[in-house]
Amino acid sequence: MKKTTMLTAALLGCALQASARPYEKGPYTVTRLEEDVYNIVDANRQNPAGMHNNKTGEVTGMNNSSDMYLVLGTEKALLIDLSNNIDWYEDPAGRLQEIVYDLARSRQLVITLTHRHGDHLGMLPAFRDDSLVRFWVPENDFSGSELFPDQRTVFFKEKESLDLGGGVIVDSFSLPGHTPGSTLFFLRGRHLVFTGDALGSGNGLWLLNEESFGQLSASFGSLMKHILDPSNGISHARLVLYTGHSWQKGTSGPLGSNYLEDMQVLIGQIGSGTALTEPYQTFLPFLNANFRYQSATITWNREAAERFVEEKRFPPERDFTGQGPTHRGNNFELIKLLDSHNFTLDDSPVGDMEYYLYDPVAHGADPGKKYPLIVMLHGASNGMEGVMCAAYTDFVVYAGEEYQQKIGGAYILFPKANEYFQKEGDNQVIRGTWMTKDATQKGSVYTPVLAALIEEVVSAHDIDKERVVIGGTSAGGYMVWRFLAARPDMVKGAFLIAPADNPSEEELKLYEKYGIHIWVIHAKKDEICPYGIFTGPVRNMLEATKNVRVSALETVRYGDKGIVRLNVRGTEMGQHLPLFCVGSDMVYDDGTPYDPRYPGGFTGWLNMVFGND
Repeated sequence: MKKTTMLTAALLGCALQASARPYEKGPYTVTRLEEDVYNIVDANRQNPAGMHNNKTGEVTGMNNSSDMYLVLGTEKALLIDLSNNIDWYEDPAGRLQEIVYDLARSRQLVITLTHRHGDHLGMLPAFRDDSLVRFWVPENDFSGSELFPDQRTVFFKEKESLDLGGGVIVDSFSLPGHTPGSTLFFLRGRHLVFTGDALGSGNGLWLLNEESFGQLSASFGSLMKHILDPSNGISHARLVLYTGHSWQKGTSGPLGSNYLEDMQVLIGQIGSGTALTEPYQTFLPFLNANFRYQSATITWNREAAERFVEEKRFPPERDFTGQGPTHRGNNFELIKLLDSHNFTLDDSPVGDMEYYLYDPVAHGADPGKKYPLIVMLHGASNGMEGVMCAAYTDFVVYAGEEYQQKIGGAYILFPKANEYFQKEGDNQVIRGTWMTKDATQKGSVYTPVLAALIEEVVSAHDIDKERVVIGGTSAGGYMVWRFLAARPDMVKGAFLIAPADNPSEEELKLYEKYGIHIWVIHAKKDEICPYGIFTGPVRNMLEATKNVRVSALETVRYGDKGIVRLNVRGTEMGQHLPLFCVGSDMVYDDGTPYDPRYPGGFTGWLNMVFGND
């Protein structure tokens, strides 16, 4: 008798082990996850989940398989989601019916959905016309839908529950974001939750429109409170997430509480504008960026994310027009600190050049040290204003005591382009700008002259030639890109404010090779150098380059956060002038940064480039 009992127990153990092993039926693979919980995925050995590659690594196909879950109570069986519509296997509906009905046995079959997308609704026809099947679907995503039979469908509201019998209770929880009514299903007392696509599957939570992140951000905190509330009986440490596309997590184990914590941090970082962002491409053009924090990834739209941050930081109803720069130091007083010089170069294609120099040693700095040099190039037409071209860059403020102390002292060089008006028909056209092309039509005629000027200034003063930074605004930004392409050996860093040019991929590789630090600052509403023509089209390429920053400003504001509006000779150009942002050290008067990713401001960037401790 004892031997018989032991044999029976052994056979039962083998049977239970066997039932836990995955098995295939037609296009589906079935896995017992735990007692009375099964996973059904639309993939098999013939068409496995995920990317298909040949021996050389070439992609030959893909199966974005979708997970269904079957939960069994004593009275009812709940099927969560209905996978993809399968067209690669004969009679998939029949095979799925066999799987579900065999496992459900005499229980009442109820079907629910995590959300309304086709890759989770695909096999609805297999069950829709079965008069014995009931549907229990979230009202938030399916209200008014005619997909389901009227007499056998209940549209449930948020946080409603379904009792499957025998103490097996499923609690719903709405988490909008991926769709407006995305719904999670917690198995009460079992520390597991079926999430569909509401939290992604480990390879990116897709947010498909402008509003979706705001929805997710507003609801995610409630989800975490629900999980951590002791009255809900959920063990945060033991919680397992059963997702909608489990193959996407790769070979890593099930997603759990660490993933949720990382997602919570990431949502906060996106909302504050500090998230690590990478360019990304999908078959949906709107999805162009991955935002990452450790195990969590959100796939969304970079521009939408930046607009979200802007509206959060600057509610439209509080916007106002600024009255001018609020940073310390009067530019018209500070230009008195600049010495005027004339530079002559034999065979210069542009003739002699006037320039203005701030000398820190002449104004009390330690004469026993070598200092960095900052070269600042003005915009078009400012060269006709003499020394005022330095004031119009708003960079002369860096000659003031406050900024000189912040960066440990620096020489500042303001070269002046030999600009003039030329009458062409009825128009006066500006000529002689930094954008005057050389014979190759690929560079500026000023490049060799500017290089020679910098070399002369460096040799004549206490300047460390290994710490030269060049910057420019508008046409001056064009000159910076062209100068870098011709003489990358001469600079340690470069900054470009609303530049009227773009670098090539080859040029960026060159700058990376030389270790040049670059910061591009451009407004998306630039009236003169449109962001859609300059900077915007090459932003991904810029940000993929080592040591390159891009600050794409939604709105140009003064330090007091007032919007810059400036009409010059009948042309509005306030959003062309992020130079006021740099003049404010890229930090608002209240101490918050213009770009949340860079709280150290512009002087912090200069100190990093200069190697200051």
